[in-house]
Amino acid sequence: MIRILGPFPPPYGGVALHCVRLLEALRGKGLNVCATSLGGVPSGIVGVSKWRPWTMLSRSPVHYHTDEGNHRWMRLFSRIWGLTRTPYIVTVHSFRHRPEFRDARTVSSLASAYTNASAIIAISNEVAASLASTLGLHRKNLHVIPSNLPLSSWELAAVLPPSVAKNWRNASIRILANAGRVVSYNGRDLYGIDVLIDAFTLIDDVDAKLCIAVGDVVDEALWNNHEQRIGSDPRITIVRNLASPLAPLVKHAHVVVRPTRTEGGPSLTLSEAIELGRIAIGSDAVPRPDGTDLFRNGDHVDLARVLRESIVKARAGRLPISHAQYSDIADQIVKVYERSGFVSTTHTPAEV
Repeated sequence: MIRILGPFPPPYGGVALHCVRLLEALRGKGLNVCATSLGGVPSGIVGVSKWRPWTMLSRSPVHYHTDEGNHRWMRLFSRIWGLTRTPYIVTVHSFRHRPEFRDARTVSSLASAYTNASAIIAISNEVAASLASTLGLHRKNLHVIPSNLPLSSWELAAVLPPSVAKNWRNASIRILANAGRVVSYNGRDLYGIDVLIDAFTLIDDVDAKLCIAVGDVVDEALWNNHEQRIGSDPRITIVRNLASPLAPLVKHAHVVVRPTRTEGGPSLTLSEAIELGRIAIGSDAVPRPDGTDLFRNGDHVDLARVLRESIVKARAGRLPISHAQYSDIADQIVKVYERSGFVSTTHTPAEV
């Protein structure tokens, strides 16, 4: 038995949906996998249970999903796994600088936690480089595997939530963006929603409507600023605390925008859009999936230009052909399991 440990939905962030997709993909390959959630417990998925302290007593191999913000949990879990001789693999979904990383003891403890893992997976070269420079890890010990697994059947079966306003549902040109968290990064909105709102004010097409799906509001002042920017614009719909996967909204949209100022990888949202045959727009802050229309990071005027071009395509019915670019990701992860002794070469649980 392999245990996936991570933040399953709700809330419906990128890491949570990756965990859902990974669980389904591994089971589809015949692996014996269960999941322990550090977030919610999604209905309709078998084998996901809420984390409790006693779950740490199991010695089944663990695949832990984390980022820089969870470094305290990473250090704590690694100590417990060391004491119980539990093998673990870590997937790092982002690794940005934090003030705590100026403390040598914190960095040393975190570096040990990663070094003691059976394997480390970074979801991008940028994350791998940050791990190497911050923690002194050797790049040769880091596996770079994108997190963009294809959509799960669970997501594809979800329906458009009733909280989505009719003016967006019925619009002839539907634009979608999402922010898993409204949070500041270097004094600005991490997800770039301010850039998108400012860009949309430059769009005078009456047929185009924008829906912004928002998860957790961490920074209330930042969110209040967004609401002031939106004002009474009837073309913009806000969905707060989305209680379903994003996939139904992506399927209903014509254009999907990812204006993030930075992130750990190419973006699950953009790969969803491409997989479902939608126009994908992303900032050039990080490498994006092939087929993404790029705009200059933080530049609302350039984003408005790309939005206008996309509206023309959508009105003409020129949507992209749907295709999944990352169909081999689960195979890559299974290979890491095999090298780490988590499974045998026949994909059966190994004795560890």
